[in-house]
Amino acid sequence: MSRTSTLTRWPTRELVCGFDRPGGGWLEVKGRVVGPSEAPASLVIGGVSAGRRLVADEAGQGWWPGVAGAGGALDPSRRQLISFDFIGEEAAPFPSLADQAAAGLAVCDAAGVDRFSLIGASFGGVIALDIAARAPERVRRVAALCAAARPNPMATAWRSVQRNIVEFARQAGRGPAGVKIARQLAMTTYRSGEEFDHRFTAPDPDSRDASGVEAYLAAAGERYAKFTPPERFLALSRSMDSADPRVEAITAPVRFLAVTSDQLVPPRDIHRAAARIKEVEVAEIESLYGHDGFLKEVEAVNAFLKADR
Repeated sequence: MSRTSTLTRWPTRELVCGFDRPGGGWLEVKGRVVGPSEAPASLVIGGVSAGRRLVADEAGQGWWPGVAGAGGALDPSRRQLISFDFIGEEAAPFPSLADQAAAGLAVCDAAGVDRFSLIGASFGGVIALDIAARAPERVRRVAALCAAARPNPMATAWRSVQRNIVEFARQAGRGPAGVKIARQLAMTTYRSGEEFDHRFTAPDPDSRDASGVEAYLAAAGERYAKFTPPERFLALSRSMDSADPRVEAITAPVRFLAVTSDQLVPPRDIHRAAARIKEVEVAEIESLYGHDGFLKEVEAVNAFLKADR
């Protein structure tokens, strides 16, 4: 079903649709379309913390501020932006990459969009690659930021420790506390050691970092645990580690953005993925922010995405 709302200054549609799960079963996905229906369509998929609120509205900030919104590369006055909530714990034992790709395609179908460009960051970039491989006839081009074809073994190792923390906490009846700790650990992998050194070695007493790195991590864990149940955390973590898109099947042009300080998705992994794709380009940027460079380096990300028009 579909309904029109006035969540933003741009035409906005909320979508709820179902699809046949690859391998059997039925799943439901929630999506959103922002922007004029006559504009070129882009399916935009973010990292594990993202969802269908791509563009800010009265209910909260979008997940890609400075990029998705007025004046950004993803301006809803010029583009029809499609986004969706990841499939999570409802897909037992956990959602596969095929489930996430099918959800994205189902939302595009519900929006009445046959062909679109794909823009994916982090886990969303891997899903974008999988969609492009599964439905090449529907994809105009792909922009993948901080994403490679396969999870790096060290990233899988970090996530496995996070899952162990959450599982241990669940067994003790304290699942949400486990999510808080696991998210704290995750933050140390999203950012770079250089950034932490710069921010926390001798912070300005009047700055937001004056309370130190432990307070910063505690706050990050608290925020995340408020909207992420343990079951969803575990499902999405396993979904990320199951990813292995057949990128050789992609026929659309692909542009990658790599961040030199990214620990989760090192540039070498992106170059390995690019070597398997027919029409491809890789750009690299320097950043203190590691994997989160796609969120923090707004100017560079806008320049990268604007070049893809």
